[in-house]
Amino acid sequence: MAHDPHRLPAAAVSVTVPRSVSAAAAMFAIYGAAVLLNAIVAHGGSGWSDAGDYGRAILRLAGCLLVAWGLLRGERWSWWLGLALAILWLVAGLLALVVLERGDVHWLVPSRSQLPLAVGMLSLGLAVALLLTPSARTMFRRER
Repeated sequence: MAHDPHRLPAAAVSVTVPRSVSAAAAMFAIYGAAVLLNAIVAHGGSGWSDAGDYGRAILRLAGCLLVAWGLLRGERWSWWLGLALAILWLVAGLLALVVLERGDVHWLVPSRSQLPLAVGMLSLGLAVALLLTPSARTMFRRER
């Protein structure tokens, strides 16, 4: 079998995954569940949803679970993909909370329907912080 530069050596995979990486994987799963819950409860209950909301939520949940699975297996691609997606989704979520009106910035009035969004933003922020810890970065560092 040829050497794959994007995969950790077999000896490294058998080593216990650091808690920071396991926690980051859990944060991705929580975020995916929060997105799906938001699509079902907040959008569906208020009548604003369209058919695409559920498909996008399920696709985002699948992406989160893929990243979590890769992190728990020690796959280097999952670290990069997890960071990229988490930062993208954090920016998109924060833009959903901020309303620009005539050049002024207004925060949306807090409500119960924003709970899944808040849980999602917190879990993504924690996932980024956990992936950037020294133990997580060491696990996914390239062998030289």
